[in-house]
Amino acid sequence: MSGAAPLGNLRLRAAVSQGRTVLTEVYRTAPFHPAPALQRGHQTVVALQEVSPGIFPGDRLEASVTVDPGACLVVEAQGAARVYPSPHGEDAESGTELAVAAGGSLWWIPGVLIPYRDARLVSRVHAHLETGASIALLDILTPGRVAMGERDAYSRLDLRTRMDGAGRPVLIERALLEPEKRPSGPGSDRDAFRCSGALTLVGYDIAYDAIQDSDDVWLGGDGGPDLAVVRGVARSAAFLRRALLTLLERLEADRMTGVSRGTAAAERRL
Repeated sequence: MSGAAPLGNLRLRAAVSQGRTVLTEVYRTAPFHPAPALQRGHQTVVALQEVSPGIFPGDRLEASVTVDPGACLVVEAQGAARVYPSPHGEDAESGTELAVAAGGSLWWIPGVLIPYRDARLVSRVHAHLETGASIALLDILTPGRVAMGERDAYSRLDLRTRMDGAGRPVLIERALLEPEKRPSGPGSDRDAFRCSGALTLVGYDIAYDAIQDSDDVWLGGDGGPDLAVVRGVARSAAFLRRALLTLLERLEADRMTGVSRGTAAAERRL
């Protein structure tokens, strides 16, 4: 791989100024394009707009987000992350570094991942959390362009996530998906619920009754404030994204009011 591979950079830093979260650093190169920050309640929201059709073989994308003490930042992609074919076996790479200080909060909500036929992607997300920080990571994966007959037709997805809290590992996870080498077995449930995803949380308290299934989405999760993971499958990425974000908004409301899900569940049973 030559040093001329396309490289995209994003750097954001959020801090508290006059009682609200503001961006104190914004640096970007294509394909990243953060829109002007907007205020949504106590959170500041930055939408990442699309300025390219997707991720191509040889692309190297690097994102860094830092949240200073007390700041509350949401970074969300407006479109899907489309990974284009790699007929010659060349990987695209995406590296994300997230740092949240004590009392800070970050939601990292990338676009739904859509791997095209023969696509190859290596993705690494590394979060560094100080004691008292909170974070929410959302990941949603589709099997590809199903309408075009490309279900699980991608070549290789190497998806890695690591969280460190106060300098110690909290979560180390890797998903290596190679459909041709390790195909999934057929099944009616899997045929219907073809999109999968996860919401990984630190600083949030969940309980089983906070997670509700439907005809379109199945969710399951466990954990506590130190680490909680909610996983799900759904008939479509839109259904799953909506369900997980709705759950996250409920948990955030509870966090801001100091109500734990376990306490709320107990009170409803009385």
